[in-house]
Amino acid sequence: MTFRSLLVAAGVLGSISVASAQTPPAQPTAPPVDPTPLQPTEQPAAPAPAAPGAPAAAPGAPAAVPGAPAAAPVAAPPVEPAPPAQPPAEAPSPPETSRPDSGAVSPVVQWNQATAADSMQEEDEETNLRWRGTTFTWNQAGSTTLFGVGGEYAPDIQVYGWDFTLRPSYYLLDRPKDKVSLSAEIGWLVELTNSDITADRRETQLKDTSLGAQYRRELWQSGGANKGDYKTDAAMRLRVSLPTSPASWNSGKYFTLSLGPQITQKVKLLGSKASGLNAVTARLGVTYAHLFSSSFTPVNGDLNRPRMNPSGEVAPDEQLSGTSFVMDRLTMSLDFDLPLYKDLSMATSFALLPQWKHGFEDLCAKIATGCAPVESRGETYHPSTSFDINLSYPVYEVVDLTLGYNNTTRQLGEGGQRRNFFYSPDAQFYLDINANLDVIYSKVTGRGKKAKKAGTAGAPRRQAL
Repeated sequence: MTFRSLLVAAGVLGSISVASAQTPPAQPTAPPVDPTPLQPTEQPAAPAPAAPGAPAAAPGAPAAVPGAPAAAPVAAPPVEPAPPAQPPAEAPSPPETSRPDSGAVSPVVQWNQATAADSMQEEDEETNLRWRGTTFTWNQAGSTTLFGVGGEYAPDIQVYGWDFTLRPSYYLLDRPKDKVSLSAEIGWLVELTNSDITADRRETQLKDTSLGAQYRRELWQSGGANKGDYKTDAAMRLRVSLPTSPASWNSGKYFTLSLGPQITQKVKLLGSKASGLNAVTARLGVTYAHLFSSSFTPVNGDLNRPRMNPSGEVAPDEQLSGTSFVMDRLTMSLDFDLPLYKDLSMATSFALLPQWKHGFEDLCAKIATGCAPVESRGETYHPSTSFDINLSYPVYEVVDLTLGYNNTTRQLGEGGQRRNFFYSPDAQFYLDINANLDVIYSKVTGRGKKAKKAGTAGAPRRQAL
């Protein structure tokens, strides 16, 4: 009995030692955090490579209970399951391969959208014609009395004529907020009536040619839902007028230089989605101009007209008139643009044009005994006013038709009476047919247009500058 009891105790102790020896190896199998994919995919195959030397030890401790001798070799093999735990880590590779595909879609889309917007902006800068805003205008104007409108004036001068003007424009700097542009104005006129404006009927005469430069800066623009509904721009304008008309080049004029700022404010009315009365645009401008000439009075060196001076002597003279040029001019204007319905718009402007002539303070006439002072006659300050109102409608953005009324006249009329701001003998009706040469070029050649890109909004319609 004692020997049998010893055998039983030895067996119990052996089983306990085996159990204690197998318990630590079980912990390395726990680190695979995601054992679930191992069971459906490779659960039967995982134990097979783990027990090449002791297949009975891998299933668990009950197989090692038969005896203590087997406990020693069983303690080492359980450490081997750690390498088989690596293949299960590669088992989730299928979901990871699909995850980069699904996860990369949104970054790629966002990157493509940003690139599309950037390329759209670059394309806008490239496809926008540098010479956009170039126009050719055919103006037809006639005095109101010619159409039977207005009162009786003496003398009643009725004038009707054509005015052709080419206005090329070119952008040196064309950024979203900063723009520098050059422009010119070349034209000629033809009078179809027999007034004293031209010497002969249907005579064609060149007008003064002007060259201009402008810098425009966007100061502020509303954002959010009201983006673009409120906008403030500022500009500085420089212009040089060359004496290419017969009345200018034959009178000793060199050129006229003008400079002045302008501010533009856009104010929302009914919004951009409305059919009309979307927003009103107001422009306030001030321009100062000075005339550079060979004399304060009109002169012509080729005239050499014999005249008698105060001393009774006859001498050649080049003076055409005894009145002075307008040497300085200040133009203060206020313009309003209002879309009435769809493409039909109305514009009106008010302007005050003070003018100053030379005073001839130190004027003297040469006589035999010396110089005799001459008193200056006439006023040196001559204000003028201007009022204009018109309706404009574009035809396929190619041609703009403008029908309007203009009254630009001196503030003081005959007899020293002040003239009406809205009507005078100089009032005229006019019709402008304005061809947008850049738009015509774009429609014919297909260049200069903003193309739509996938994932981006369509380009805005071209707006007149």
